[in-house]
Amino acid sequence: MEELMGEAIVDLALLAGFLLVLGVGALVADYVFPHIPFIQRYLDSLPDWDDEEE
Repeated sequence: MEELMGEAIVDLALLAGFLLVLGVGALVADYVFPHIPFIQRYLDSLPDWDDEEE
């Protein structure tokens, strides 16, 4: 049982690290990228997203 708890702690630590990297990447994509002019021009040139397909 003790071995299982040790492995669970290591697995949860790895998962937490992975989720932290994803969270930081999302924040950079939401708040930093729009302030870079050439990225903003590229984002503005993309077509509008159409959710409703018939």
